[in-house]
Amino acid sequence: MITVEKSRSWQGVAIAAALAAAAAGAYWAFAPSNDGGAAQSNSNAGNGMWPGMGNSASVVATGAPELNPPVLADGRPSDLSEADWNSLEAALKRQPNAKAEATRIVSYLRYQKAFETWQNLDEQRDARKRRQMAEALMSELPERMKSGEFTLVEATLMGVVLVADMEPDEAKRTQRAEAWQAKVGSMVGGMVANPEDEAQMAALNRETEFKRRRASAFGDWQLKTEPAERSPAKLSQAMEDIQRMYNSGASN
Repeated sequence: MITVEKSRSWQGVAIAAALAAAAAGAYWAFAPSNDGGAAQSNSNAGNGMWPGMGNSASVVATGAPELNPPVLADGRPSDLSEADWNSLEAALKRQPNAKAEATRIVSYLRYQKAFETWQNLDEQRDARKRRQMAEALMSELPERMKSGEFTLVEATLMGVVLVADMEPDEAKRTQRAEAWQAKVGSMVGGMVANPEDEAQMAALNRETEFKRRRASAFGDWQLKTEPAERSPAKLSQAMEDIQRMYNSGASN
């Protein structure tokens, strides 16, 4: 869980937003499954602020991944093996935009890994590197929210804690945080007809969680060591289960 220790006011904002994010994530957890019961997740326990992600964000083995690595001629990100890329595309073949969704999943996991790396850097010893990473992460955050990868509360919290590293002056930091919160609000206004409508926001958050489940499934599959569990068929089955769960909840 992200915390900010620079001042009590900033810590209060982070804690309040984190609690709200946890509550928002409950919608998917209790969405009905095909057999009428509560939906269950096979993901590892949460790591950082991302529910259900565990260590599955490790697109690269160690260290902070490059946020925008080169893309090869076949559309594959250069930091992903050809076998894994082919398996992911095959698992999403029934989707109308399989290649785009595969690219998004890999990019999301890479971003999450970088965010975790930033969180774990020492605030004193690695202050310069933390600031540089915070700036890089912040520059991508608006587009990631627009693509539906983060909820309103999550994006607000992430921006606040990143700004805390980027801006040492407290007055300027407050201004930038307030500007970010206003920007998040305007972006949400472009994603739903009425941000004040709880049903519309719940549907938007559920779509975000659906995308996160897909990414988590791929990340978890990458960590498997047994050949039988690391097969393309297993990944395809996991993606089908997530789609079936989502469709079941959406139909009620």
